[in-house]
Amino acid sequence: MANTFSLLCVPAGMVPFHPRPPWLTGRLQTIRALRWPIAAPLTEGHRLWLPLADGDALAAMLHFPARPARPMPLAVLVHGLTGSEDDPYLREAAHGLLRRGFRVLRLNLRGSAPSNPRSTSHYHIGRSEDLAQALAALPETLTRDGVVVAGWSLGGALTLLLLGRLTETPGMPRILAGAAIGAPLQPELAHATIDANPILGRALLALYRREVLAVPAKDLPPALRKAAREARSLREFEARVTAPRFGYPSYGVFCEVNRPAAVLPRIRVPTLVMLAADDPLVPLASMDGIAWADCPAVLPLPVAGGGHCGFYDRRAEAMSVRALAAFFEGAAEGRPAALPDLRIPAAA
Repeated sequence: MANTFSLLCVPAGMVPFHPRPPWLTGRLQTIRALRWPIAAPLTEGHRLWLPLADGDALAAMLHFPARPARPMPLAVLVHGLTGSEDDPYLREAAHGLLRRGFRVLRLNLRGSAPSNPRSTSHYHIGRSEDLAQALAALPETLTRDGVVVAGWSLGGALTLLLLGRLTETPGMPRILAGAAIGAPLQPELAHATIDANPILGRALLALYRREVLAVPAKDLPPALRKAAREARSLREFEARVTAPRFGYPSYGVFCEVNRPAAVLPRIRVPTLVMLAADDPLVPLASMDGIAWADCPAVLPLPVAGGGHCGFYDRRAEAMSVRALAAFFEGAAEGRPAALPDLRIPAAA
């Protein structure tokens, strides 16, 4: 089956990228996306708690555009590993979507810092049922014009798994489109790349360990807590803690069952998948071996640079924000999802 997006005006091959100084490398783009201390301004937020079936709840922050011009979908934004609603890339995307008239919900995963007070367990790359239950818990007044979902890194993996697995979940609102930015399409490739990074990998593992152990969990017995403290790599953590904790017989089974690449052919709503060639955490090789022609609703967008969840080029708004905003606007207007021309002159 031909790819739905084959006729769109997307540059052939990889999209060129001209980084914004001083964020000239993939590592600097990543640090800017994850740790920039100057927060993007947002409209007043309203705290929501979205209940899950086992009694836990997810914290979320709801925003309305300052000047709503017409009915628009609710944009649900999902953070990555060890992140939260206040990650710079998430706030910047929220700012861009609010400016275009979308209502925005910044969703915190189970066990993240904002959701911790009502968590007795933790998220993992395959726990997409949490997203489905959270969306189903939203009031109809927020979802009557449809929902678009965007996720970054692990949140992108969860978004893809949601769209491929759970769109028929009872009570789910109508999902119009999705986007995954820097998603680990092949989990073991991402784990290996993260573990090979002596700076970012070590920092991410430390944050992950601290976050998991901070939850007053009823499903993390002393033996698994000990394994969590002892793990010296993300792969080891997932193999010795996450896999047995959630009933997977091995690390290999955990990765295979929760492989985002495997669900792409089953996705039926327009979905953007965006990865950077210089991502220091999720390799572009994650796109290799995927039969994109068998994924009729998915638009793969490899970019020559941008780091992990960064994409800060020489325009004021990040390339990723421009891309997903245009993609979601097309879905909101009922026309084929498309992208603007993302290329800019090197001297711009």
